[in-house]
Amino acid sequence: MAVQGHYNHYDDPDEFWDDEPLEPRRTHRPRSAAVPPSTRPESSASSLAPLSQQAVRSDRETQPLAIQYAAGSSLVSMDLDGGFLPVSIDFSSGWRTHVAPHEVSDELMSAYRAAASMRLDRLYSTGRLPSPQEISETAVPDRRKILMVLLETETWEQFSETSSRMLRDAEYQVYGRAETSDRYFAEVVADRTYLRSIKISSSWPGSTDPHQLSDEILRCAQQIRSLRPTFEARRDYSRYTEADLEYHLDRHRERLLDERPI
Repeated sequence: MAVQGHYNHYDDPDEFWDDEPLEPRRTHRPRSAAVPPSTRPESSASSLAPLSQQAVRSDRETQPLAIQYAAGSSLVSMDLDGGFLPVSIDFSSGWRTHVAPHEVSDELMSAYRAAASMRLDRLYSTGRLPSPQEISETAVPDRRKILMVLLETETWEQFSETSSRMLRDAEYQVYGRAETSDRYFAEVVADRTYLRSIKISSSWPGSTDPHQLSDEILRCAQQIRSLRPTFEARRDYSRYTEADLEYHLDRHRERLLDERPI
């Protein structure tokens, strides 16, 4: 809601600002402990809210690291979505025979790393450096989206929280359905871009059952998918340049600061 004395141009979506300046089976590779590269900035969240110049430059400052390959598993493979989360898991016929309960977690994580590496390999094989947003749909939004989303905040508190959520990382620890009275048998930990660990209890009777394992891991992936933040602008800003958006975001930020409760 606009405050007396401040006409909010950008609350009207039809107002034009012309009065202002304008998956195949994985093969074995040399074993490595490497994890997929991160596409997030290294700055701490406390330095990012309220919005700083780092926020609107984040897409230029965040560059993907070199690809690091992992060995994978000959007994299980995964397909991943655009946010590096499993959407299907394929177990070989020899899984029950050759994988002991205490090896399940390592085999699943090796398969995940191999799937992530293969997806990155395809992205980098185009001959150009992909943007963080092309690598992962959950990466820090590009500069233009940051500007558009922040223009639609309505209070200083919302502005500050939104700008921080767009840039900061978070850890998500989720669990499967199978449990005893005091523990879950499947645990998955992820950050904003990748899975960081898959842990399956060796004491769980279903630890070597492909169907139960697949259900548990995909359930965890869906929980992470729902917890990760998403950002979309509601209005059409296609007719505005980034310079237009930056100019009006500066004015919007000043107005929200002035309207803060004292």
